[in-house]
Amino acid sequence: MKECGVAPAVKNLPSGIVTFVFTDMEGSTRLLRRLGDRYAEVLDRHRAVLRDAWDANGGSEVSSSGDSVFVAFDDAAAAARACADAQRQLAVEPWPDDAPVRVRMGVHTGLAAPRQDDYVALAVHQTARVMAAANGGQVLLSSDTALQMAPIDDFDVLSLGRFRLRDFEDDVHLFTLAGPGLPGDLPPVRAVPADGHNLVLPPTRFVGRLDEVDGVVELVQPRRLLTLTGPGGAGKTRLAAEAGLRLAATWPDGVWLVDLAPVQDPSQVGPAVAAAIGATASGDDAWTDVIEHLRARKAVVLLDSCEHLASACADAVERILGSCVGCGVVATSRESLGARSESVWRVNPLPLLTAVELFIERARRVRPDLVVDANVEATIREVCARLDGLPLALELAAARLTVLSPSEVLAGLEDRFRLLRSRNTEVPERQRTMKALLEWSDRLLGDDERTCLRRLALFAGGFSLVGAASAVADQVLDAGDVAELVFSLVDKSLVVADLRAEGTRYRLLESVRSFAHDALVEHGEAEAVARRLAAWYLDQLGPRKRHARGWSSAVAEELDNLRTLILLVASVDQEPAQELAYVVSRHLDSAHAYRDGIRELTEAVTELQAATPARVSLLTSLADLHLRTGDLAGAQGALDAAIALHATVGALPDWDDVAIDRTSGDLACRRGDNAAAIAAAERTLAGDLSPRGRARMWSQLGIASIAIGDLDKARRAFTEELEAYRALGDEGFQISAEGNLAEVALRTGDVAAAARHQGVCLELAMEVGASVMVAFSLIVAARIGAGDGAWELATRLHAHAESILDATDVALYDDDLRLSEEMLADARRALGEAGFEAEVASGRALDLASAASLGREVLTARTIGR
Repeated sequence: MKECGVAPAVKNLPSGIVTFVFTDMEGSTRLLRRLGDRYAEVLDRHRAVLRDAWDANGGSEVSSSGDSVFVAFDDAAAAARACADAQRQLAVEPWPDDAPVRVRMGVHTGLAAPRQDDYVALAVHQTARVMAAANGGQVLLSSDTALQMAPIDDFDVLSLGRFRLRDFEDDVHLFTLAGPGLPGDLPPVRAVPADGHNLVLPPTRFVGRLDEVDGVVELVQPRRLLTLTGPGGAGKTRLAAEAGLRLAATWPDGVWLVDLAPVQDPSQVGPAVAAAIGATASGDDAWTDVIEHLRARKAVVLLDSCEHLASACADAVERILGSCVGCGVVATSRESLGARSESVWRVNPLPLLTAVELFIERARRVRPDLVVDANVEATIREVCARLDGLPLALELAAARLTVLSPSEVLAGLEDRFRLLRSRNTEVPERQRTMKALLEWSDRLLGDDERTCLRRLALFAGGFSLVGAASAVADQVLDAGDVAELVFSLVDKSLVVADLRAEGTRYRLLESVRSFAHDALVEHGEAEAVARRLAAWYLDQLGPRKRHARGWSSAVAEELDNLRTLILLVASVDQEPAQELAYVVSRHLDSAHAYRDGIRELTEAVTELQAATPARVSLLTSLADLHLRTGDLAGAQGALDAAIALHATVGALPDWDDVAIDRTSGDLACRRGDNAAAIAAAERTLAGDLSPRGRARMWSQLGIASIAIGDLDKARRAFTEELEAYRALGDEGFQISAEGNLAEVALRTGDVAAAARHQGVCLELAMEVGASVMVAFSLIVAARIGAGDGAWELATRLHAHAESILDATDVALYDDDLRLSEEMLADARRALGEAGFEAEVASGRALDLASAASLGREVLTARTIGR
């Protein structure tokens, strides 16, 4: 290297409108440590290069100190050209391989006059601030300089935007020099943008969640980490960005988004943070530059998409919060980072009404003429429900309205991953399709977690940990490990935990389930998992368990799972599928959903044609449901099919050994042939029956006997029925047995006994939610009230009972219907037409609890005596 000359004496400094240049060497302290004695030679050569450029363009060096230089020009364009020349020469100098020299340069123009070979002016301080915002190798110009320059052929002046710089009253519009020989792809300017952030929001309205933005803003504090967790596509980044906009106005040094989705190497987290916040990365240890940049600042660092770099991000948070006391960190991730000082904000899918609002808003952006009438809104609600309220899925679906109608979008969800696509290249690739988003999540899982997730796909609804173990565990995965795997998937936002007072249930969002189910099929595991799960459900809720307390409510909780499993198991083995269908049908029977039961069971007997004892029970169950609604022809058709099949298979299930006899007797009673029903019941009772079969036939005998007026035989039969069901612990059928005994007592004139039995029936029915049995209890209470001359109360109770029976399509037996009609005719005569109709309207307007309370008063009063 050649020796540099002595600095010339300063003279003839410009005055008036002066353009100042400040420079300094980036990372000079680090260079000094690295070069030792060689640093002085490098420093001198750097100064010589600069002075050559100043001299060639009419600049006057005002002062230099260490690696910094202060220069004045009387022409803005000359100052810019001098800086460009200097940077070009610095770039080609043969610096030591381990110590490349990069110089920051700032240029600003203002009013100033020299004083004793120096300047005392605000513009000098402002120039230093412009230089401090530059990166090594960069020339930054203020707008005051750029506006004074004529176009120059060999470089361009590019706008960078407006920034906050100290010593400037207003935001400063900064420019940079670009052209041959000047570095490109420089990091962002080391200054806070005028808006106080580097956030780029999509040009769409933020829908809902304003309260969540308020909550997030409130929780962001210095030396604290707030992690927004939630499933992919739930809107974590958008929520964080909206909160960041709010925070930028109150944090002096801004809010800085670090997009970590493209970063795959944990070692590159530091450089990514440095680039985003405007800190210079040396290439050795970017964290040194990050900490130096943030140490004295009050800023928020927003780490977006941390899930694939959780450990590295936790380390990043510890570094920032441990050294930069004025800084706070917000992270978005599908699971918490596990860092100290971390608070977690769960970002859940949108509620249905908000999801509908978002869908319609996005739909009208692509289809302004969309008319949302009641039918279209109902379709959109179904779309939003099927998409679990995930904002990304909703936006992708709404975008399809350019070529599809809402109903076609709904139909397209059967192949949701083909439908939910975006061609917008400005959107990150992983967010252009729901499948890509889920593949991103899948790559973050361990092998056991991935296996667990795909096996859980057979649950169409919620599931328990015990249920999960039955589906997931096999010879490789131990059942004892499944709970921890489920917890891990909850942490990773792939499984949702629904906390309830009676116990936690878990579920998969529909898009996650669809993705996992495809993987289950691809791995050839669907049949094996379906077999295991069906066996578990039959063990827990199968036909032999019907007498257990809470059986029907437990089945209700698993209905979606059972219905889906029936179809899956049927392709492998129809008999367990038939048994599961029987469970569903009996639940619908006990829940008095007779029409739904008929529809669903008709489909089941059509699909599940295998000749088995279980199919015989399916057919008799279908006949029973037809009988509940008074459809004798439908009942006869199903019964005939059951009898014919029984002749072929030669057996009934051990859990339904009187299926044909009981249904045949019920049909006979409905047709008025009670004598035949009695004879058939007595023949069956003489045989070898299960305890449940015997209880059912005692009930049949009692019903037929009471219909012909043989009240003694009816009382004995119903008493046997009640004792049998008590022994079985079957509270559901104890309810009907108590009601049957009440009917006998009422017909024999023993009102107190009738009230006592019916009171027990009413309390049990209300406890288990058996609305039809509540209706029967109200009818008995009405008859008792009528016997006491309380016509208003009797009419009101009976009217509410009728409303229940109408809603459930239940038809009374002929003799019960005759007694009710007689009572109501007497009430009409006693109250007059207007009074009677008023009481009917009043009774129908009651809620169930109020009607039950009125019935209870009547029954209690007659039980203890008036």
